[in-house]
Amino acid sequence: MLGYWMDRMYLGAVACIRHALYDEEGDTNFISILIILGIVIILAGIFIGFKDQIVAQVKEIIDGFTIK
Repeated sequence: MLGYWMDRMYLGAVACIRHALYDEEGDTNFISILIILGIVIILAGIFIGFKDQIVAQVKEIIDGFTIK
């Protein structure tokens, strides 16, 4: 009787752990959104930090064009 109860508890625990580890309902979309948002924030910070240099280089390239 005790062995049967221990087996049931073990199988129930294994099923719960597998469900927690391998269940992907909705979590992957949330994690993907967080990763993309983090990348966008990092890129925005880089562009804000180097704004003057980027604008100067773009202006230099545009001023280099000549119309013949």
